[in-house]
Amino acid sequence: MTLSRRRLLLSGLAPLGFALAGCGSLGLPSQLTFSQSDLDERLARRFPRTQRVLEVLDLTLSAPHVALLPDQNRLACDFALQLRERLFDSNHAGRIGFDSALRWEPQDATLRLSQVRVQRLDFDTLPRGLPASSQRVGRLLAEQLLEGLALWQMPEEQRGRLQRAGRDVGPIDVTAQGLVVHFTPVPAR
Repeated sequence: MTLSRRRLLLSGLAPLGFALAGCGSLGLPSQLTFSQSDLDERLARRFPRTQRVLEVLDLTLSAPHVALLPDQNRLACDFALQLRERLFDSNHAGRIGFDSALRWEPQDATLRLSQVRVQRLDFDTLPRGLPASSQRVGRLLAEQLLEGLALWQMPEEQRGRLQRAGRDVGPIDVTAQGLVVHFTPVPAR
């Protein structure tokens, strides 16, 4: 092959090589990191949130704050809590603190709380008619309310780019820098 033919062939293949390199990434990073302030902001958009409990109590959570627990690969969350007794029309303020693992829900492309464990449930005053043992019931109800709560939903455009790149959401890690969502290659079938 002559030198001029080689140059012609290489010059024709060079754009193809650049195109293939671009297709592999499609502008997608290998991971996405949410800082602690990003998480606080995203949670704040989803609250206040009110849930009726046993048809007699309205439980409202607001003012979320997140802390990272990298050694446990979990998030710690703290919320203001408002409890309204519907029978006596009285209100009680308090705070709730819990920690949670995270899971990816592929059906709706959401990052959700998982394995919620309430660590602290405090009221300024104990609601009338509720015995001190109601703390345990309150913790269980709060865990049910929070389990599966969506922190983030991947935009449809980003989901499409991820699929076209042959990637999927992989491990989710809590680090000192923030919550890291890894994108991994889709296994061949």
